[in-house]
Amino acid sequence: RKGWDSMIDFSREFNPVPKPTKQRKDKPRRKGKAKIPKKRKKKAETYKGRVIPSARVRGQISKREYERMIEEFGSTCIICGSPYIEAHHLRFRSQGGRGKWRNLAPLCKEHHMQAHSDRKFADRLREEREKRFGSWYWADEYDLFKAGLIPNTTKEAFENYMEGEEERARLARVAAESDS
Repeated sequence: RKGWDSMIDFSREFNPVPKPTKQRKDKPRRKGKAKIPKKRKKKAETYKGRVIPSARVRGQISKREYERMIEEFGSTCIICGSPYIEAHHLRFRSQGGRGKWRNLAPLCKEHHMQAHSDRKFADRLREEREKRFGSWYWADEYDLFKAGLIPNTTKEAFENYMEGEEERARLARVAAESDS
């Protein structure tokens, strides 16, 4: 008996030649995870030669602004007097409100949640703040600079303008009270 090897002719079987591959000389191939492209940072906004920080950064509450809010409005909820407070942006960050103390209110968790769910309550808080500090209570130095209200973005120019706004608001309240 003959074996199977003698019966099958392997010389005619398809046997392709592998394609030539290029070797990378400069960088060896990495094994493992594929490289994820980095997110590109947005180009910083500039206005009249000044770099304007992002809205996200400008909406954050610094320790200094938080402490100034406590100094001005007290360390209890302005509605119920609870000592457990959270800083609330009266003009929401999504609406351009900044993390400055004039735009912040100390509220307990219950009233903070109400300020986000009850439009009338939130509007009343904003109206009270506007009467006390003027229509730019929510802004920071970059907003005022872009609006042409202050000559530069210094803290001094910002505070001088805001103190003037507070005085104008106070005089308007006094005039309104004397008329009634």
